Amino acid sequence: MNSIGITKHAAARMSQRSILPNEAELIVLIGTEVDDGYLVREKDYRNAEQGLKQLLQSFRRLVGKRLVVRNGQIVTAYRASKTRERGLLRTGRDRNHIER
Repeated sequence: MNSIGITKHAAARMSQRSILPNEAELIVLIGTEVDDGYLVREKDYRNAEQGLKQLLQSFRRLVGKRLVVRNGQIVTAYRASKTRERGLLRTGRDRNHIER
């Protein structure tokens, strides 16, 4: 998301009102646009919460799945067995250790 600019005045007011810059970004992301800015309604919060729950469920479905990538293209995909996972992670750690 593009970073929104903050004036000195706004920075002072946000500090006084305990609104962090990253929270301002979230307000823009999930809030409802009003005449001169954004407002986060209870409905906006519930919609964001539901979207995050769905995203977490999608993440859960990906556990153990692997993509093999060569030259920037996916060449195959499969569910890795626990043994295969350990082997992939072991060789990855070995490779990272050597590169340092």
